[in-house]
Amino acid sequence: MASRRSRRTAPGPLAEAEPTAPDPSPARHERGAVVRGLRFSTIAYPLNLGLLFASQVLAARLLTRSEFGTYSLAVSIFMTGALVMQLGLPHSLLRRASAALQRGDAVEARHEIISAFFAAAVVALLTGAFIASPLGEDLLSSAFPETAVAAVAVVLGVRTGLKVIENTVPEILRAFREFIRVQVYDGLLTNLVFVAVLLGALAAAAHPSVKDVLLMSTLVSAATLVPACLTAAMKLRETKDAGFSFRNPLEPGMWVVTMGRAVLAQLDLLVVGALGTSREVALYAAPFRLALLVGLPLIVVNQVIPPVIAGWYASGLLPRLERMMRGTAGIAVIAAATLAAILAAFGRPILTVLFGHGYGPGWTVLAILAAGQVAQTWTGSCGFALMMTGHQRVYATILVISTPLTIGFDVAMYHALGIEGVALATAVSLTVQNVVQMFVVRRVAGFSTLADLRAAVGEGRQLLDRVARRT
Repeated sequence: MASRRSRRTAPGPLAEAEPTAPDPSPARHERGAVVRGLRFSTIAYPLNLGLLFASQVLAARLLTRSEFGTYSLAVSIFMTGALVMQLGLPHSLLRRASAALQRGDAVEARHEIISAFFAAAVVALLTGAFIASPLGEDLLSSAFPETAVAAVAVVLGVRTGLKVIENTVPEILRAFREFIRVQVYDGLLTNLVFVAVLLGALAAAAHPSVKDVLLMSTLVSAATLVPACLTAAMKLRETKDAGFSFRNPLEPGMWVVTMGRAVLAQLDLLVVGALGTSREVALYAAPFRLALLVGLPLIVVNQVIPPVIAGWYASGLLPRLERMMRGTAGIAVIAAATLAAILAAFGRPILTVLFGHGYGPGWTVLAILAAGQVAQTWTGSCGFALMMTGHQRVYATILVISTPLTIGFDVAMYHALGIEGVALATAVSLTVQNVVQMFVVRRVAGFSTLADLRAAVGEGRQLLDRVARRT
């Protein structure tokens, strides 16, 4: 009931004309930040994802199909491992620091940021050391017996530790609404350099091993983290006289949420890696990576709105928040449906041209995963809405229930229909989960995230008007 009352009393767009209405300038400033962030993200994030995808294509060209399967599995392991072991620190940092900055308390934001970064550095060191140890190698060998991923345990451990820091630093910049720098250091620079290195190897007609390619990725990551960390440190210079007071950055609910999201994001590929061969992993990994393009529009939105959700929700601006959430989701679903239609029509030749002969049969997996991405986009940024409004424990409960159910469904469908069954199980499970989350956001936070095409038209017109005024 409290959330419904707050929704009725929150100032809406019509209230701005009344004498008693609050000053709308902070909200207008935040809206301007969203527009600027979306404008840059619309270019930078697709470029980032395109570079990431290009690195996969180049790796497929440099390696044999079995080796590419092992490499793809290794990438999923270090990405998932980092997200699981970072204890939810990046999102906890973002929510707390954003709320502090919204209140004008830059000193408190400083304490939250430094505390979270220190904890993340410790976690990165311990995680990397464990995976690189003999115990970590044995664990990889037992979990993925039909692949050779255990042979690269040492490099994989170092890469996982670096990924924890890679995930944390951009959230510091995002809290300060530095959306351009967020895009640069949230993978764009790293992927650009990595693609250049792989192109050099391809031009030199080199024949690297899986370990060699992972080592290239690790060295590039370490090099590009240096300017990222320096940029984040510069944002804290204005409050350096405040010193440092430790804040406990750990939020169990946020950790469970991050862990569940991480596992579900790569679960289908990990299931194929655990039950199938390296060749099956390769045949699934190619359409798996390509289908991510369909989810790109909503991912672009999610690069910008989390701190705005936290700020507007804390200020009680629920009508504005709902319109922004539903409008941006509407824009995303239109773009996602367009991309899915293209991949469904031309998926087989696209896979063959990009990855090589033998990857065409992955078209069925591609079509299933693309359809699932469209359905999930329609529900909007419901997961981020729960996290950024302080309802991460509710979100965690949903993930705790859905994750084992999805694992069981994936395993059963693999035995019944092979990799196509895994794709179908994943698409259905994630869609159902997102629908549940969408209804929960409405109930506990008081606003909807469901895509609204009419609101999307309004958001699009305002964006075009702003761009036109600037030009």
